Amino acid sequence: MLENNAKPTILIVEDNKTTALIYQSFLADRALVKHVSQGRDALERLRSEPIDLILLDIGLPDTDGLELLRQIRQFDREIPVIIVTSKADSSLVLTAMQHQATDYLQKPVEKVRFLVTVNNAIQQLELKRKLNAVSQPNVYQVFHGMVAQSKPMLELFEVVRKAAKSDASFFITGESGTGKELFAEAVHFESKRRNRPFVAINCAAIPHQLLESELFGHVKGAFTGANSNRTGAAQRAHSGTLFLDELGELPYELQSKLLRFIERREFTPVGSDRTTKVDVRFICATNRDPLDAIKKGQLREDLYYRLSVIPIIIPPLRERAEDIPLIAQQILKRVAVQEGKAFNAISATAETLLHDYSWPGNVRELINVIRKVVTLNDGPILAARMLPSELIRPAATNTALQNTAGVSVEASNPQDNGLVQPLWLVEKQMIERALQKCNYNIRATARILEVSPSTLYRKMKQWKLQG
Repeated sequence: MLENNAKPTILIVEDNKTTALIYQSFLADRALVKHVSQGRDALERLRSEPIDLILLDIGLPDTDGLELLRQIRQFDREIPVIIVTSKADSSLVLTAMQHQATDYLQKPVEKVRFLVTVNNAIQQLELKRKLNAVSQPNVYQVFHGMVAQSKPMLELFEVVRKAAKSDASFFITGESGTGKELFAEAVHFESKRRNRPFVAINCAAIPHQLLESELFGHVKGAFTGANSNRTGAAQRAHSGTLFLDELGELPYELQSKLLRFIERREFTPVGSDRTTKVDVRFICATNRDPLDAIKKGQLREDLYYRLSVIPIIIPPLRERAEDIPLIAQQILKRVAVQEGKAFNAISATAETLLHDYSWPGNVRELINVIRKVVTLNDGPILAARMLPSELIRPAATNTALQNTAGVSVEASNPQDNGLVQPLWLVEKQMIERALQKCNYNIRATARILEVSPSTLYRKMKQWKLQG
């Protein structure tokens, strides 16, 4: 898809190299040009790379041009396809138009006619896409480095926007790797303290005997090794935000001092008898269930309720799978720039594998997987074969179906009763599962299944007849 006046990507399907070079010279500095000489290579390129327009020689030696046009339309009903004929044949052109060709050119092609035809096709596609964008607005949001379209995450973004403007304390709960610190930073930068310090302490990463000193600081001689005064996180965060990550790891006896600090906004450095007053906003986080930690005596109940004015519960990635493709694309672009690689897209099959994996390590694990792929491979497309085996193996162990377009599709698990189901019913269950994941968006579902929307409509019509 074209964005921000980017050059269109045009695929030339032409077996004559000289002719292909002429077309490329016409398009110099106007487009990114790809060239293949056979029909099967054209279909492979279309499935693996983002293409904006196809120039199709109708007289290819390895395949019938009209049949190739039909296959292209099965995969993508919108992409402009300009057919090129070697002779004037009105019946051939009419048949191609009936197969939804966008326009036609006749060899030898004159440059001005060539460019006008190509530009018209691109402009028509862009107009159609803009109209679709107006009628079906994209609801995903980018919020302080996080991207999401799932309802729970969008609701959390809104809570942060509204509550961050106050000085209320936040208590963030979520599994490891869900992005608790990103949410804490979002609260800080949405608040009136955005230009003041944001100080974070990971309570799990600091030895217990040093935590009080890290938090409140110490004076020279307070303990062995205290050779000078040290300013703690509480004082460094003055007028800003203090974020205590993994609060459940804080020693129980230190929690009472923290509670007193929160209530009075004053503390005493280790080894000192003088109190220091500060103005800070408190944000705490834990990967534990706080109520369970209270029952086990690991977290003070009064501390929890004092901090949990605004609770934020981040859902694990497996519970918001619709966000995975968005997050993966965001990570891919960032890591590709960092590593100097040309990755710019994720194939439909790879996207499905990422979507279906359970991600026990959440977003942190997704980042690591994509960084490994980018480091070990070259772009521009992140393909399924590049993914680690643990993402591919679960799909490979399930039964696979071949749909009418010849695309391998993961089937649902066999029934517990061991009975063999009709093939159409198994395929129906699989497609319904994909529809649910795509919020019943036919085009999005067709894209991840690598079939055309018309194929899905036809199959749904068949299901009604079969009951």
